[in-house]
Amino acid sequence: MSYYCIVNLPGAPVREIAALGAADDEAAHAELARLAELWPAFETIALYDGERAVSVLANPAFGFYSEPLELRTLAA
Repeated sequence: MSYYCIVNLPGAPVREIAALGAADDEAAHAELARLAELWPAFETIALYDGERAVSVLANPAFGFYSEPLELRTLAA
């Protein structure tokens, strides 16, 4: 698998791109939570599996909703 995260800071989009050692979406979400602890001032952290967007975590300290945002493909 090719999971990675893009860490965005206020005023510094794409501050970090971090590869994750995860075998599936569940393990990748756990790694996302660990990464968020390493970047306490993050604005958002986007999780991808290759080109597939998996989820986005937004920092509640900036007034964002505290649960991860799930990105799903919905039929029109």
